Amino acid sequence: MPRLNPGPFEPFVYLIQTRGAFRLVGIGGFALFGALALREAAAHSALALLVGLVLFAAMWLDSAMVACRRCRHYGSWHCLGQGMLVSRLFARRVPGVSDGRVALHFALLGVVLVYGLFWLWHSLALGIIFTLWLPLGALSAIAPGGFSWRQRAPISKAA
Repeated sequence: MPRLNPGPFEPFVYLIQTRGAFRLVGIGGFALFGALALREAAAHSALALLVGLVLFAAMWLDSAMVACRRCRHYGSWHCLGQGMLVSRLFARRVPGVSDGRVALHFALLGVVLVYGLFWLWHSLALGIIFTLWLPLGALSAIAPGGFSWRQRAPISKAA
């Protein structure tokens, strides 16, 4: 699939898709906004906080089971240590995930982001900042060479 030409934003796209930007913008922003959404939910009710904690725990577990175990950075500090933690909890898997499983992963991510949008828009400034962060976070998570956990394992030609 050919990559879309980002036009005048090309230097910015290349910068935001670096490892450092992914760690800072993608993972760091997700953690920051997740904590802020949970804080806002806790201010409203314990049930809202519990729902958020369950959603974020499910998202972490799903990411660990689907992506981290198959990623080329498994067992490393690439994702701010998540790969190290996952390597201690779960065995490595070969790359390759079915399209249906990927759809479920991104559906759960969508639910988590809607939860964050709902609570962060209780504060106008946080809602605006989170909404502006969403495309940056998504862009930082797109690997220029594709996701290593989505690629099929190479077929051995030895026989």
